[in-house]
Amino acid sequence: MEPLSRASLMEFVVPGTLAVGMSLATWLVLPNLLRRCHNYVESGAKARLLGPEYAVNVPFHQSVFGALEDPARLFAGALTFSYLGYLVAPKSLGAQYLGQIRSGVMVLSLIWFLYLYKRNVFTRIVAGKNLDKADRERYLTMDRLSSIALLLLGSMAFAESCGVAVQSVLTVGGIGGIATAFAARDLLGNLLSGLGIQFSRPFAEGDYITAGDLNGQVVEIGLHSTEMLNHDKFPTTVPNSFFSSQVIVNRSRVRSRGLELNVPVKLSSLEKLPAITSEIRSMLQSHPKVFLEDEKPRCHVSQVNATSFNIIVSCNLKPMSEDEFLVAQEAVLLEASRIVVRNGGALGVSM
Repeated sequence: MEPLSRASLMEFVVPGTLAVGMSLATWLVLPNLLRRCHNYVESGAKARLLGPEYAVNVPFHQSVFGALEDPARLFAGALTFSYLGYLVAPKSLGAQYLGQIRSGVMVLSLIWFLYLYKRNVFTRIVAGKNLDKADRERYLTMDRLSSIALLLLGSMAFAESCGVAVQSVLTVGGIGGIATAFAARDLLGNLLSGLGIQFSRPFAEGDYITAGDLNGQVVEIGLHSTEMLNHDKFPTTVPNSFFSSQVIVNRSRVRSRGLELNVPVKLSSLEKLPAITSEIRSMLQSHPKVFLEDEKPRCHVSQVNATSFNIIVSCNLKPMSEDEFLVAQEAVLLEASRIVVRNGGALGVSM
């Protein structure tokens, strides 16, 4: 009996020692190997393969090798312990589930690696110096959505690897899901509208917008609702589904603002009108607040009576705030009025 016991012991010790040794080697050697691969790629191989514009040094913890380190250690350790469990009790009830355990750990390791690598990629993108605020918010939203998608896919794959019939669960839960979605249609509508706002970006934080009867400044854009300050500076929470059915006017993104003024004039002679309108057009051409790229300023007579006339002055002003717009409108109106008075006319209501 003694030789048999010794043989049985050797059948366990030798494979077990090899498995533990390989696991320790993975834990100790793998990090150094991954760092060497990372240093080699960053030292010039990436630039040779992809071009000089991609030769930007990436820290190890933000690289694909850094994302691979911990999941690979987890997978190696799980394989070792499952193998040791099989060696100790190959015919026990627990040994029957070792294959499912290995499959589940492999799925978890893969999802963990994808999550870490995805997070590193978005971290590098968001940290870019040439990225404006709107694009940064868009990438952060994509990061959150991809994390949710990985969590759902990983949960289903893990359950499938552990022997759970996910398709049957989804089929049975589909009826309840439809009922739940119907009951929560307002919430889902706001979430979908919030995602649409995040990706289409009809407005951004800090913009002044008009949507239906709502006017104000956007303070924060969430997935469910948007925070705004109305005309009276009162905080207003607006469900995102509201914007999907409204025409949105974003006053913060205009290239120019239209201005049209009526200048009633009294003149004793029609001969002075061409000189007045010509001088007003010249004034608009040289005014520092007038935007000349889209269309030229206009000045014409729209109404003629016995001794009174109505002059229409129209132009585009440069982008500015509401207070600046009112000041510029006042300046243009006063300058046009001075031109009328200098040419012998008088201001008055046209008949």
